Amino acid sequence: MSAIQKFIRELVTTCQDTGMNIPNKNPPIQHCNPQGPIETSLRQVWVKAGNLAKSKPQLILCILPNTGVPLYAEIKRVSDTVIGVASQCIQGKHMFAAKKQYCANVCLKMNVKLGGMNSFIDPTQVPFITQRPTILMGADVTHPAPGAENTGRPSIAAVTASMDAKASRYAASIRVQTGRQEVISDLAEMVKELLKTFYQTCGRKPDRILFYRDGVSEGQFSIVLKDEVKAIKEACKSLDEKYKPTITFVIVQKRHHTRFFPMESKDADRTGNCQPGTVVESVITHPFEFDFYLQSHPGLQGTSRPTHYHVLLDENGFNSDSLQTLSYNLCYVFARCTRAVSLVPPVYYAHLVCARARFHASGENWSDPDTSEGAGGVASYAAVKAELLKVMYFM
Repeated sequence: MSAIQKFIRELVTTCQDTGMNIPNKNPPIQHCNPQGPIETSLRQVWVKAGNLAKSKPQLILCILPNTGVPLYAEIKRVSDTVIGVASQCIQGKHMFAAKKQYCANVCLKMNVKLGGMNSFIDPTQVPFITQRPTILMGADVTHPAPGAENTGRPSIAAVTASMDAKASRYAASIRVQTGRQEVISDLAEMVKELLKTFYQTCGRKPDRILFYRDGVSEGQFSIVLKDEVKAIKEACKSLDEKYKPTITFVIVQKRHHTRFFPMESKDADRTGNCQPGTVVESVITHPFEFDFYLQSHPGLQGTSRPTHYHVLLDENGFNSDSLQTLSYNLCYVFARCTRAVSLVPPVYYAHLVCARARFHASGENWSDPDTSEGAGGVASYAAVKAELLKVMYFM
């Protein structure tokens, strides 16, 4: 027990130091059986904390005994879809050696889950977003694992969108659709939801939409472009006949075999990779279409994989430099870490939302790798509570 209290003390101190105000410094602590009924335990904890604080608890901190997926999946399913409260899981082994840096990293996640903002770019660095109301969107679809046992399982589509001119807070929208289908079938409704959220947050309709789309192979460019741009335009039209924002539609790819190596060691970073911010936009790119490779992250280990951005539609009149610089600058405001990441945040978040949505299926048997379907055939996916979709619950 004392180890838990020591860790909580350290965490609260770190939170206070980084500007998060935590009035209740001694939260109620409860031991639960990891093999027992998780849903009942979490409900009890929620009620107990609520009664003590005389208000709705904002976050449940769970200390897990191991890295097993089933327990984590069940905690997330209950907190996201049943109770509707943010939850932060940490590993027991980290609690016993509560390092400052570890607590600071957990704080980054807790802050955004409660609707806070960790960092934002200097508005002069991203004029495209700050000069006129602009919404950034990221979309991704994850498919079920290959194999006969997974036929009939659905794909999950997620779209995330920025909520204000600082472009560091995002809202999410999720749909379950036919398995292995790459085009997002309900995109119009999803975009409509996110445009409404943007309007409610900052009171303006976005004049421009920058839509980053992940996970589309070259063979599907034309079909995705045709269907999804049409859906985005329909969403805008359904809100207001006269509302016609300009759209830029960019495909983002990380699954390719292009790698870059600096010729001189003085141009390399400490792992021998190219410097972050390296752009390649000629010779190896498409002869006449608007595409480029951007390596935005400093390498940690091994060979870095540059991200390929392919602009399929541009009504905003970007020149090469402006879109490259914007995409690169955005990579610095990913909420989970304090360095640049390899993928623009809207797409990264959409990817995280998809991964999280897989845990919201009831009747999934996570412990047995061979059977990922429950006894009742195809698993049913529960919807995330509306108030959580407006904060970054998926971090």
